[in-house]
Amino acid sequence: WLKHFGRSGRRGLADLAVPRGPGLRSTMMIAPEEAPKLAAAATPGDGPCTQAPSAGSSVTSTTETSPSQEAFGRGGLTIGSKAELEEDIPPRRLVLVVMIAVIQGYTLIGPLQHSFKVAMRIGDKGALSHVFTQAAALVQWGKFAMTLGQNVIFSRVPPLVRVYIAMAGIALGAAIPPLFVFTLGSQWLGWVFLSFGLIGLSLGIFECTFLNVITPLGPLTKSWAIMGFPGAFFIINVLGFLLVSFGVPVEALFWYIVAGVPLGAVVFATQIVPALRQVAPRTSG
Repeated sequence: WLKHFGRSGRRGLADLAVPRGPGLRSTMMIAPEEAPKLAAAATPGDGPCTQAPSAGSSVTSTTETSPSQEAFGRGGLTIGSKAELEEDIPPRRLVLVVMIAVIQGYTLIGPLQHSFKVAMRIGDKGALSHVFTQAAALVQWGKFAMTLGQNVIFSRVPPLVRVYIAMAGIALGAAIPPLFVFTLGSQWLGWVFLSFGLIGLSLGIFECTFLNVITPLGPLTKSWAIMGFPGAFFIINVLGFLLVSFGVPVEALFWYIVAGVPLGAVVFATQIVPALRQVAPRTSG
């Protein structure tokens, strides 16, 4: 059959079906010029063929498969089946709360940045304004530095501990504006560098580490975590400033962000970590 197919280029093997099940079933169409040869070789009662095939007819044979072949036929040994099994893992939706609690600290680079700047009595022009803008850029520099550098600086620190360290850094960085600037009235420019620097470094640790830690909980859980990015910005930049437009002090948004981080840490410790210990003890150790 392979010779015929290669020589003439005509279709010699019209159909090959391999359904799942206990046997391997194949169906092959008989080419016209091959029918006489098969007719001469065929004998009644020999194998699955009980009569000589004619041109255009098909020959069906059934071969018993080994257990490993059956498993392969069922898809149990394929990458696709593994993905299907992972998709069946029920999502841990509370990871959304954890992600929102942390990413809300990231929103300080949005409209809250201007509120922070006004509280520092810095205008939109001049040298101080330029310095403030460069300090705010530390969020991005910090993210970049710690995304790459955490495996060197924290090489001996387990991933779970890194998550808690990142949360602590976010809480400290977010607490600087409402505590030292809005409440105590300090206008020291160093608070800007400390706040944005801590937030940036902590985000660089948290983002990739947290998503890596929750990977054993399945792709659906990770999808819920990723939704925390737009969710956090929507809560602060849309709902939060809607409340500000109705008279809520803007510093209340800063305190809300600070209070949310410990809540996220509690949810992570009490809900997510126990689930990780069930499915991946070595990861959560």
